[in-house]
Amino acid sequence: PQYLWIAMILFPNNDITKKVMGGYGGIIAFSLVHLFIVIASASQDAGTAPILEFQGVFDPAPDADPQGAMIGMMKYPNFVSEEWSHVLTWDLFVGRWIWLDGLKRGIFTPHSVLLTNLIGPPGLMLHFVTCLITGKGIVGNEATELDLE
Repeated sequence: PQYLWIAMILFPNNDITKKVMGGYGGIIAFSLVHLFIVIASASQDAGTAPILEFQGVFDPAPDADPQGAMIGMMKYPNFVSEEWSHVLTWDLFVGRWIWLDGLKRGIFTPHSVLLTNLIGPPGLMLHFVTCLITGKGIVGNEATELDLE
Protein backbone atom coordinates (compact mmCIF):
# COMPACT_ATOMS: atom_id res chain seq x y z
CA PRO A 1 0.00 0.00 0.00
CA GLN A 2 2.97 2.36 -0.40
CA TYR A 3 1.20 4.43 -3.03
CA LEU A 4 -1.42 5.36 -0.39
CA TRP A 5 1.29 6.45 2.03
CA ILE A 6 3.05 8.47 -0.69
CA ALA A 7 -0.19 10.27 -1.47
CA MET A 8 -0.80 11.19 2.19
CA ILE A 9 2.84 12.25 2.72
CA LEU A 10 3.63 14.12 -0.50
CA PHE A 11 0.17 15.21 -1.66
CA PRO A 12 -1.94 15.53 1.52
CA ASN A 13 -4.24 18.24 0.13
CA ASN A 14 -4.63 16.78 -3.36
CA ASP A 15 -8.19 15.98 -4.46
CA ILE A 16 -7.17 12.49 -5.57
CA THR A 17 -5.61 11.77 -2.16
CA LYS A 18 -8.76 13.02 -0.46
CA LYS A 19 -10.97 10.90 -2.71
CA VAL A 20 -8.92 7.72 -2.25
CA MET A 21 -8.07 8.05 1.45
CA GLY A 22 -11.04 10.08 2.69
CA GLY A 23 -13.28 7.03 2.87
CA TYR A 24 -12.73 3.60 4.28
CA GLY A 25 -12.38 1.78 0.94
CA GLY A 26 -8.62 1.23 1.20
CA ILE A 27 -8.81 0.12 4.82
CA ILE A 28 -11.66 -2.27 4.01
CA ALA A 29 -9.74 -3.68 1.02
CA PHE A 30 -6.63 -4.39 3.09
CA SER A 31 -8.75 -5.78 5.92
CA LEU A 32 -10.30 -8.20 3.44
CA VAL A 33 -6.84 -9.23 2.22
CA HIS A 34 -5.89 -9.88 5.84
CA LEU A 35 -9.06 -11.91 6.40
CA PHE A 36 -8.34 -13.95 3.29
CA ILE A 37 -4.82 -14.70 4.55
CA VAL A 38 -6.20 -15.79 7.94
CA ILE A 39 -8.83 -18.07 6.38
CA ALA A 40 -6.44 -19.51 3.80
CA SER A 41 -3.81 -20.15 6.48
CA ALA A 42 -6.23 -21.72 8.91
CA SER A 43 -7.57 -24.06 6.25
CA GLN A 44 -4.15 -25.57 5.44
CA ASP A 45 -2.57 -28.50 7.26
CA ALA A 46 -0.35 -27.00 9.96
CA GLY A 47 -1.33 -23.66 8.51
CA THR A 48 -1.30 -21.78 11.78
CA ALA A 49 1.02 -21.60 14.74
CA PRO A 50 -0.02 -24.05 17.45
CA ILE A 51 -2.57 -22.54 19.81
CA LEU A 52 -0.48 -23.36 22.89
CA GLU A 53 2.46 -21.49 21.42
CA PHE A 54 0.20 -18.55 20.57
CA GLN A 55 -1.18 -18.54 24.13
CA GLY A 56 2.38 -18.17 25.36
CA VAL A 57 2.46 -14.65 23.97
CA PHE A 58 -0.24 -13.65 26.47
CA ASP A 59 0.81 -15.83 29.41
CA PRO A 60 0.84 -13.60 32.55
CA ALA A 61 2.88 -16.08 34.63
CA PRO A 62 6.08 -14.60 36.10
CA ASP A 63 8.22 -17.28 34.44
CA ALA A 64 6.51 -16.93 31.04
CA ASP A 65 8.47 -15.96 27.95
CA PRO A 66 6.06 -14.02 25.70
CA GLN A 67 8.83 -12.74 23.47
CA GLY A 68 10.20 -16.26 23.05
CA ALA A 69 6.72 -17.49 22.12
CA MET A 70 6.42 -14.75 19.50
CA ILE A 71 9.84 -15.57 18.08
CA GLY A 72 8.85 -19.25 17.93
CA MET A 73 5.70 -18.43 15.98
CA MET A 74 7.74 -16.58 13.39
CA LYS A 75 8.92 -19.93 12.02
CA TYR A 76 5.43 -20.43 10.57
CA PRO A 77 5.21 -18.66 7.16
CA ASN A 78 1.44 -18.34 7.39
CA PHE A 79 1.70 -16.62 10.76
CA VAL A 80 4.27 -14.20 9.35
CA SER A 81 1.95 -13.42 6.43
CA GLU A 82 -1.00 -12.89 8.76
CA GLU A 83 0.99 -10.71 11.14
CA TRP A 84 2.51 -8.67 8.31
CA SER A 85 -0.87 -7.89 6.73
CA HIS A 86 -2.29 -7.17 10.19
CA VAL A 87 0.42 -4.59 10.95
CA LEU A 88 0.19 -3.00 7.50
CA THR A 89 -3.57 -2.57 7.82
CA TRP A 90 -3.46 -1.10 11.33
CA ASP A 91 -0.58 1.25 10.49
CA LEU A 92 -2.49 2.47 7.45
CA PHE A 93 -5.60 3.00 9.60
CA VAL A 94 -3.61 5.09 12.09
CA GLY A 95 -1.77 6.98 9.34
CA ARG A 96 -5.10 7.80 7.74
CA TRP A 97 -6.44 9.07 11.08
CA ILE A 98 -3.37 11.33 11.52
CA TRP A 99 -3.74 12.66 7.97
CA LEU A 100 -7.46 13.36 8.46
CA ASP A 101 -6.86 15.04 11.81
CA GLY A 102 -4.29 17.26 10.12
CA LEU A 103 -6.71 18.19 7.35
CA LYS A 104 -9.53 18.93 9.80
CA ARG A 105 -7.44 21.02 12.18
CA GLY A 106 -4.83 22.53 9.86
CA ILE A 107 -1.87 20.58 11.28
CA PHE A 108 1.24 19.62 9.29
CA THR A 109 1.30 15.81 9.18
CA PRO A 110 3.71 14.43 6.52
CA HIS A 111 6.48 13.74 9.05
CA SER A 112 4.09 11.94 11.41
CA VAL A 113 2.47 9.94 8.62
CA LEU A 114 5.91 8.93 7.31
CA LEU A 115 7.05 7.80 10.75
CA THR A 116 3.81 5.84 11.19
CA ASN A 117 4.50 4.09 7.89
CA LEU A 118 8.04 3.25 8.97
CA ILE A 119 7.62 2.23 12.62
CA GLY A 120 3.97 2.60 13.59
CA PRO A 121 3.04 4.02 17.01
CA PRO A 122 5.91 6.54 17.33
CA GLY A 123 4.35 8.33 14.34
CA LEU A 124 1.15 8.79 16.35
CA MET A 125 3.18 10.12 19.27
CA LEU A 126 4.98 12.53 16.93
CA HIS A 127 1.59 13.75 15.69
CA PHE A 128 0.48 14.42 19.28
CA VAL A 129 3.72 16.34 19.96
CA THR A 130 3.18 18.33 16.74
CA CYS A 131 -0.37 19.14 17.86
CA LEU A 132 0.92 20.46 21.18
CA ILE A 133 3.79 22.45 19.66
CA THR A 134 1.49 24.11 17.13
CA GLY A 135 -0.99 25.00 19.87
CA LYS A 136 -3.75 22.84 18.40
CA GLY A 137 -3.85 20.50 21.39
CA ILE A 138 -4.49 16.78 21.42
CA VAL A 139 -7.95 15.68 20.37
CA GLY A 140 -10.09 15.28 23.49
CA ASN A 141 -12.60 12.61 24.34
CA GLU A 142 -14.60 12.51 21.14
CA ALA A 143 -17.24 10.21 22.65
CA THR A 144 -18.34 12.88 25.12
CA GLU A 145 -18.88 15.29 22.23
CA LEU A 146 -21.45 13.05 20.54
CA ASP A 147 -25.03 14.17 20.58
CA LEU A 148 -26.86 10.90 21.11
CA GLU A 149 -30.37 12.30 21.24
